Amino acid sequence: MTQDLELKDWHQLMFGKIDSSLLTLKNYDNEYYWDKVDPNSLRYFVKTVLGSPWQNHLGLSLLCLTDRNLTPLSIYNLMSNVNARLRDLFDAANLVEMADFNYSIVEKYLSSELIQNHTDRQRQSFLNAYNSFVFNMSKWLTTQFTNVQQKLISNFLFPKLPFDNRDFSVRTKAIDAAKEVRKTEASAVTPLLPEIRAEAHFRWNQVERLRRAVKKLLEEAKETRRALPIEFSYEESEYTNERWHFILWDKISFGDRYSVGTSTENEVFLEFIKAEKIDDSSPGEGLWFLDILKYRLIGSWSSDYLSDKERNTIVNFLKQWGYDDAENGQAPFSHRNPGLLTQGVFVVRNSRNFNKLLINLEPIYAACTFARFALDIITSSGARMNELLQISYDKNCCVVTVDNSIVPARKNYIFRLIPKGREEEENYYMPEEVFRFMNDIIKYLKESYNSKSIPEVEYRVSSRKHLMSNKRYVFQYYGRHINEFTINAIIRFLLHGLIIQTSEGNQVVVKTHLLRHAFATHAVQTEKIPIDIVKTLLHQKDISVTEYYSAPTNQQITETIDFLHDNWASYIDIQKGVLRGPEELREIYDDYREKVGTLSKVVGGICTTDSVCPTRLACVGCAAKVPRPEFKQEILSYLKWAEESEVMFTQNGMLLEAKKMKISKNRAKNELKEIELMERYQKDEHFEAKIRINN
Repeated sequence: MTQDLELKDWHQLMFGKIDSSLLTLKNYDNEYYWDKVDPNSLRYFVKTVLGSPWQNHLGLSLLCLTDRNLTPLSIYNLMSNVNARLRDLFDAANLVEMADFNYSIVEKYLSSELIQNHTDRQRQSFLNAYNSFVFNMSKWLTTQFTNVQQKLISNFLFPKLPFDNRDFSVRTKAIDAAKEVRKTEASAVTPLLPEIRAEAHFRWNQVERLRRAVKKLLEEAKETRRALPIEFSYEESEYTNERWHFILWDKISFGDRYSVGTSTENEVFLEFIKAEKIDDSSPGEGLWFLDILKYRLIGSWSSDYLSDKERNTIVNFLKQWGYDDAENGQAPFSHRNPGLLTQGVFVVRNSRNFNKLLINLEPIYAACTFARFALDIITSSGARMNELLQISYDKNCCVVTVDNSIVPARKNYIFRLIPKGREEEENYYMPEEVFRFMNDIIKYLKESYNSKSIPEVEYRVSSRKHLMSNKRYVFQYYGRHINEFTINAIIRFLLHGLIIQTSEGNQVVVKTHLLRHAFATHAVQTEKIPIDIVKTLLHQKDISVTEYYSAPTNQQITETIDFLHDNWASYIDIQKGVLRGPEELREIYDDYREKVGTLSKVVGGICTTDSVCPTRLACVGCAAKVPRPEFKQEILSYLKWAEESEVMFTQNGMLLEAKKMKISKNRAKNELKEIELMERYQKDEHFEAKIRINN
């Protein structure tokens, strides 16, 4: 054994624990296979797998998958799945050694004879992961090793199974059940997308106003040399119609008042006192996230210091909002980026000790800012998570095109991003407002970095990390790229308390991919956009995937066509496009100018698709148009025309034409409803709270 091998971290961690032939295994280039293992997978293996009867088998499989260049996230997920299920199976079947493990154990598990409380999805996932190990190993073993080496490590191969997925209904049942749940949830979310987007803006406005109030108070305190704490209140906008009372502390003033010390740097924070209705001073609701702070749910809440009563209270609270795995410590507001949402030890400890609602506002403001930006992009475009997180402060990513051939000149705002399964960037059209929000984030990041620019950071989405270079990604904080787990956590935080329920009355937990499904479902089922157009809008390669995304739920199928057209809201504004080279753009401009939305002004808003018009210029209610408040009068005029035409056609007995006008009328009303939401949160954004100092 060479000295250089002994110095390797993985060797020190595993020497004497796994078989030496695996520990020293090399490839044809005389390189150790363990050198290539992803650090996250290595940590998991050392911490969780070492010491188990299957450590050598799983270790060999880990080397195999790494050498076959599976993505680090795929390897981690496969390994953790197989490891967890083997632990369950060995316990349930009273197995001691790998020699006791055979296909009959797996067969009993898949047939639900073993571990009856496991779901079909768990059984199907294990079979897929296990078979993936066996398949990759059979390919790898015969191409990478001599006969002598193959014989040496053959004792560490997982036994092949004399059956596959097709032999068990568990796979079909699991897939079908998962699809039905997703479509049911998408059905609940679809008609609420404008309200979800608007609510995110209203809530961000609240946090922004509170942050401005704190800054103003601190500036005045500095000028007048006034010491903290400062008790103050202000009246929220008409949207909330409440008066909120706070105390502004810093650690020193709080420590003096309550005789507590801190070894950390001094910083300010808030204490929420009460909310009251402006009209009659009755109790109000206050900020939407107060319950999250009350139960100390940011991060991992399942700690040993909780009493059984406290734990039960938290579990019941989380279940009420759709977090069904709360009993097992499900932490919906746990993130993986330092600084975002984090309340800090001092605030959390003293909130508990003194039964107070203390708020570290800056981490919440940062989280809500990123969450609002993410929601606007996803609900406007159906973008995937990895596409969203590619957005960078870069002229090659953020593109503004100008068409001076029309009056007034038209601007198109485009993100150039690489879709899943592609190698080249494609166009993602956005409203101008989204670019404005991005500029707000850039400004905020520059201030926090105290720099004229923002730094390049490493891309942190595990499934794409190995394909992406370091860039000035917009989704970054404290010098780290914000990953997908954190995005979902901060979106859940910003939308907490919204009642979104399925037809069965189950609360839906909003996830980014669910919003994408809702986007596709609406585009096909409500807006009737051809599925091949939706495939392009979603940047998907396989139309069968689009068919699944946009398939109707059972509830939708049972509704009548009349109800579908008359009552469903025409809400989503798709801003997408097909990638066009310069020559093709010129060809479109010359030959199809009348048919292509991005080259023409449309009634009531702006069209942002550069594919041929999917609705043949029936722009009111089209999902490819962004309704804009400044064009509201155009929609009102269109509505008046539709109403008058409906009356005329009805009087003349032309019932089909009257029906078409009724549909047009409802689409116009729905666009006006969406514009009204936009007008409300834009007005609310400019509301200035008048601060009253109470002491």
